[in-house]
Amino acid sequence: MALDIKIKTNSKAIEKRFKRLQSRFPTIIDKGILQGGFQLLDIVRTKTAKGIDFRDTPFAPYSASYLKQLQRDGKPTNVDLFNTGRMLGAITPSGRTIKITGKNKVSISFSNAQMRQRALFNQVLNEPKREFFGFNNRTEKIINKQFNRFVEKELKKMKLWVYEKILHLIYYQPFQVLVAQ
Repeated sequence: MALDIKIKTNSKAIEKRFKRLQSRFPTIIDKGILQGGFQLLDIVRTKTAKGIDFRDTPFAPYSASYLKQLQRDGKPTNVDLFNTGRMLGAITPSGRTIKITGKNKVSISFSNAQMRQRALFNQVLNEPKREFFGFNNRTEKIINKQFNRFVEKELKKMKLWVYEKILHLIYYQPFQVLVAQ
């Protein structure tokens, strides 16, 4: 009586999954970074509309002469940097305003040079400054959390659920032993 032992490994399947992950991971990262840029843009626009800067403090009030002009024109007098809507409209979500500018970097900009100058005036040159174009630690954590969720979701779509599953494939199921009699 003899036993024949035939060993069948799953190393090819593991290698295939890692190659698939390796080829798709940069795309997933880039998509997540762009998504973070769009989210940051939305946060900047929302905070500005509420009249608060990126540090969550209220904007400095408008000057008396500017308030009179707004009242004459019948426009709201709350400080939200929205007179005609053109400045904030120049940072609408598009391929021109949100771009990947390097490895793991995204850039948000104004699509119109005149509105870029207006924003520079509000952000830096004017006294009092109304710094609306930026982010704080809280915003960074929110975007980071959303980025992590996005990457995890994309990995689940690839059926590479979590790190433990990959370890399970590598360390605990490297081969199958088939015993034939």
